[in-house]
Amino acid sequence: MNTVKICGLKTKEEIRWTAEAGADLGGIVVFYPKSKRNLEIGEAAELVSYAKNLDKPLKTVAVTVSPELSDIAEIENAGFDYVQIHGELRKEVLEGSKLPIIKAFNVRDMGDHEKYRDCEKIAGFVFDAGIPGSGTAFDYSLLPQGLTESTKGKIMLLAGGLNPDNVSGALKATGFRGADTSSGVERADGNGKSRDKIFSFALNARAEI
Repeated sequence: MNTVKICGLKTKEEIRWTAEAGADLGGIVVFYPKSKRNLEIGEAAELVSYAKNLDKPLKTVAVTVSPELSDIAEIENAGFDYVQIHGELRKEVLEGSKLPIIKAFNVRDMGDHEKYRDCEKIAGFVFDAGIPGSGTAFDYSLLPQGLTESTKGKIMLLAGGLNPDNVSGALKATGFRGADTSSGVERADGNGKSRDKIFSFALNARAEI
C-alpha cells in the first residue's frame, strides 16, 4: 500500500482528519520561520502528543531546513517519530540524531541522494520541487534513473504540486509508492487544510489506475 503523508499541519483538527483519513504520516514544520506553516516547538509538541493519543495514532514528522544539532534535540524531546530535513544535513546532525531521518531533495540537489542511499540512519527520502511547500510540480524526468528500485526498504515520497486530482497519475508515472502534500489539501482561501481534500488525497494516492 502506498505511503501517504500530509504536511504543514497546524491544528489538532487537522491532525485528527489526517489520522481519520488513514494517512501514515503527519508533517509539522518547525525551526523554519520563513514558512507560514511554521510552529513553535512547544505548539508542535502539543500536536505530537495529541496525535499519539488518538484512537488511531498518527506518526509525526518534524519538517525543518538545515537544522542544528540543538534543534534536533528539541525535536526529539517533543516526541516526534521522524525528522525530515531539507537543505543541508550536517555531519553532526546525521551522527547525533536519535530519530530516523527523512532526507528531502529538490530539483537542484537530487544527485546527492546516492550518498545517503545505504545509510542506516536515513529512513527515507522526499523528492520535491525547487521550493519546498510552494505547491508547484517539477519535471519528473529529472528524477535519478532506477530511483525506486535502488532504495528498497526506505520510505519514498513524491512531493511538489500534488493534489487529490493528480496524485494517482503522478505515482503511476514515476513508479513511486508514496506521496506527500501540503498546499494541495488546503482550503480555497489558503487558510488551513480542507478535511474533504485530505480524505480525497489519501484515497486517490492509493488508487490503482
